[in-house]
Formats: sequence, C-alpha cells, structure tokens
Amino acid sequence: MVSILLTNMKDRFSFFILCMVTLSSFSSTTNASSPLYDVMNYGAVGDGKTDDSQAFLKAWNEACNVQQQRATLNVPARTFLLNPIEFSGPCVPTSIEFQVAGKIIASTNKSLFDNNHWILFSYVKGLTLTGSGTMDGQGAGSWQDRTGVPALKFYTCPYLVLQGLTHTNPQKTHIILTKCDGANINNITISAPEDAPNTDGIDIGGTNHVQVQNSKIGTGDDCIAISARCSFINITSVTCGPGHGISIGSLGYPGSGDFDTVSEVHVRSCNFTGRNTTGVRIKTWQGGEGEVKKITYEDIMFDNVRYPIVIDQFYCPNNACKNHSGTSALAISDVLYTRITGTSSGDEVISLNCGTRNSCNNIVLDDIHLKSSDPTKTAYAHCLNVNGRASNVEPSADQCMHS
Repeated sequence: MVSILLTNMKDRFSFFILCMVTLSSFSSTTNASSPLYDVMNYGAVGDGKTDDSQAFLKAWNEACNVQQQRATLNVPARTFLLNPIEFSGPCVPTSIEFQVAGKIIASTNKSLFDNNHWILFSYVKGLTLTGSGTMDGQGAGSWQDRTGVPALKFYTCPYLVLQGLTHTNPQKTHIILTKCDGANINNITISAPEDAPNTDGIDIGGTNHVQVQNSKIGTGDDCIAISARCSFINITSVTCGPGHGISIGSLGYPGSGDFDTVSEVHVRSCNFTGRNTTGVRIKTWQGGEGEVKKITYEDIMFDNVRYPIVIDQFYCPNNACKNHSGTSALAISDVLYTRITGTSSGDEVISLNCGTRNSCNNIVLDDIHLKSSDPTKTAYAHCLNVNGRASNVEPSADQCMHS
C-alpha cells in the first residue's frame, strides 16, 4: 500500500514538473516572439534638443527585420526631436507596435522639410501606433505664410491602428491615410488653433473600410476629410470643434480628368461645437466627374455651429470661380440625415446647393430640429436643385425640395 502511494506521488510530482517546464517554455516562446526595441538602446538622447532620428531608424530597422511574427518599438517618457524621417517596409513581422510614452517633437527649422512630410510610414502591414504620448509638429512658424508639410503620413499601411496619442500643432495636416485599407483610429486627440490654416485633423484618401471612433478633434480646417476612392468609412463618437467639420471632398477638381467616387460613409453619434465650425459637409467643384452615394448622418448634435448641414456643389475656396447653376457636377445620391438636433450661431442651418436639377437625388431629411442660438435670428433651410424628401424637420425644408 505504501509502495503504491509513493509511486502515485512520484508520478504526480513528475507530471507537475513537466507542466511547469512546458508553461515556462511557452512563456519564453511568447516573449521571444515579440521582442522590444527601446530607442534609448540605439543612441537616442531624449533631451528635446538632440536629433534622435538615426537612433529611431536603427531601432526601426531591427524591429522591421527581426525573424518573428511580432515586434515592439518603444519610445519612453522623454522628449525626442526628430527631423523629417521615413519608417519604411515591408517588414518581416506581421505586426509591429510603435509605443510612444514620451513626446516626439519636430524641428522648427523649415529648411529641413523638403520632402512633403515630417514622419512617414510606408508599406508597413499591421502597424500599431499607440501610447499616452504626444506628437508635436511645432508648426506655428509655418501658419502665417501657409507653407509646410503634413505631420504624419501613412502610405500603403493596411490594418493600421492609431490609438491613444495626442497630435498637436502640425505645419499642415495632422494625419494623412492613403491606401490604408482596414485602418482603425480610436481614442486619439487632435489639437491646433482654429486660425491655423490647412491643419486638417485626419485626411483619408484611396482607402476602404476605416473606423474612426471615440476621438476629439479641434483644429483650423476639416476635422476629418474624405477624398476620392474611399468607401465604407465609419465615424462614430467623434467630437469636432473648432474646425471645418466632417467633410466629403472636395471632389471633382475641374480639368483633372478623374472620376472621383466616395460611397458608404456613415457618421454616427458625433458632436460638433464652436462658433466657427462647419458640421457635416459634402463639397464638390463644378464641372467635375464622379459620384457620392450611400451616405448617412445620424444621431448628430450641434452646439452653436455656424453651418450645421451643407451640400456645396459650388465649392471654390479662393472665390475665383464662375459659379453658375446648371453647370455639370458630380452625382450625389442616397444621402440620409436623421435624428439631428442643436443650435447654430447663424440662421441658415440647412444649406443644400446642387449644381443641376439632376445632380442630387434621394436626399432625405428626417427628424431634424435645429434653431439659431442668436435670439435675433430665425433659422431657415435653403435648397437649390435638390431631389428628395423631408419629414419632421425644423425649420421646414418642404418648400425647397423636389420629390
């Protein structure tokens, strides 16, 4: 009996040791499969004065070429100065996490920016840019003469994730996505003064299946701008203001020869604030070709916004165009505005201006309640060449829409 008991105890002990070895081996494999590359180990100084670009590139090159499925590049809680830089792929890992706990700042020497970007990520699949840190473009010196370059550009980075960071004060646009199908932008903050020109928050072009959510954007131009060849763009729980709204376009630049298309854009549960802010806007040039279709704006709140709802087929930012009703324009169709409330600092709260009688079709206004925040003004809707319907809309738009 004692011999049998001892044998069982030995077997159990052996099994326990085997389990521990197996678990230890699994843990080591897991850690080894996601090595961490800290920029401080590659010569970064992190004093906010020394150019740390080469240290970042050395860390990136190792992370990009490691023979593992995952890799992590770490930027600790210091201030790092980067001159214009490109992090390029393709990379061996299918997932690279670029963690920023500190602050990355751009040089204020404008003569260094001759390559149309500050930071460029190109041809990197499965990139995640995340952390609690800040990307500071230090771009105020470029605003007066309207020069400069975008801060962050992502080119051909499918399944990109941007999460957690604060982006501030670029020379021009904060973030540009081009050919980044499957991108997910979540819980970021974008900030620039409302008088900082051309400082778009997020520009999306040539990209499909994008999620932008739970973010706050206040800047001197469009909070989000969606340009040609985009589809299935979902924008949810975003606060915009100050800024020029969440815009589709501008599209159809005359003479370009392009057939610009945007479809399946869905803006939901978003708030717009600020006296100089535009709300939801579709803007196209006269004489262009293309189509905008299957667009929804729902559960939108405006707080003292200058122009809440806009379709503008006479877009001309420099006021140098000969705008005439009846001029050919992109086709806009199947646009739904529903469950929209709030106030405007002006009186023209709905502005739908279409180029021809047939260029805007099935434009639907439903359950919309807007008024002026100025007690001396009476809110009204203005429409031109709009085919669609309106129901439960204040102020009434029945008189200016064709069924």
